Amino acid sequence: MKKNMLCMALALALAMTSGMLAGCGGNGGDAGSADSGSTRVWKFSHTRAEGTDNDIMANEFADSLTGAIDGLKIEMYPNNQLGDYTVVQEAVGLGEVQLMLGSMSNGVDPTLSVQIAPYLVNTWDEAYDWYNSTDGLMYQYVAERLEMQNIHLLAVMPKYFGAIMTTTPASNIDNPTANKNVKIRVPQMKSFEQFASAVGFQTTPLPTSDTFTALQTGVVNGSCGGGAEQYYSDFGELAKHVYCLRTHMENHWLYMSMDTWDSLSAEEQETITQLAKEWEEEAFALARENETKYTSLFEEQGVEVYMPDDSVVEAYADFVHTNVWPQIASEYGEIWDEIQAKIND
Repeated sequence: MKKNMLCMALALALAMTSGMLAGCGGNGGDAGSADSGSTRVWKFSHTRAEGTDNDIMANEFADSLTGAIDGLKIEMYPNNQLGDYTVVQEAVGLGEVQLMLGSMSNGVDPTLSVQIAPYLVNTWDEAYDWYNSTDGLMYQYVAERLEMQNIHLLAVMPKYFGAIMTTTPASNIDNPTANKNVKIRVPQMKSFEQFASAVGFQTTPLPTSDTFTALQTGVVNGSCGGGAEQYYSDFGELAKHVYCLRTHMENHWLYMSMDTWDSLSAEEQETITQLAKEWEEEAFALARENETKYTSLFEEQGVEVYMPDDSVVEAYADFVHTNVWPQIASEYGEIWDEIQAKIND
């Protein structure tokens, strides 16, 4: 009797252990492979709230995938529910999350900050040329570097050109060499601090999470690193002036676990690539529309919006290329030589 009870206990323990191990696979319990014959469940994370453009487009892409690939279910996690973009990027590399749409973390690879270098591009045509997924130099570089993190890049979602928002008016805004007489928050990155200081702003590096309070209490009187869309969403009630200087190109990136990508059939990979390209084209069109949408919303609430002439933007770009780029080139590694060659071509 005791022997039978012992055998039963051992069998139960083995069954439980087997079940636990099955649930600890890198792709999740039901992520599965393309030929498993069972439903595959993918986690899709993004960084914005429900109802925003990112949320709408993330769900649109998820629907296109589940409509085209048999046996696929996608669970959506908006608004950083699985962690912020730095945490989720690592989770995608580990195969714990299958899909992500959000900013690019440079925590593992500092050279990835090159994709937001100041005045790399300053028109929508240039942005498409550099960032599109077919032959964009910047897209190709980001894809190569993400592959080293076990991540497969699918598409880019352009968000906006950078602007500077202030609560007090800036001086000499049309002159890149003059003092602006405003202290602004800058992201905690050398490139942004060097840029903003060079063009005449007093700077205070702060994380995004501290910026609202710093503006509200007067620790700073403005912010750099965002664009009209982000400022309207995060600081709309505080903004008094928005200077659309086209300081940098802000993108969000759509990518997936390389483990999941490798589990797909060639036909499924081709389908996803095509769907991602179509989605990217829609994202570029939306970004152009939003540029006008959010500056108009600011104007409707009485915020002064400064839209510079092309000559002013070009003056800022030339000044930054000459005076700032040599100071920040070491951040970006070998890709910087290719970038300068492309610009000087």
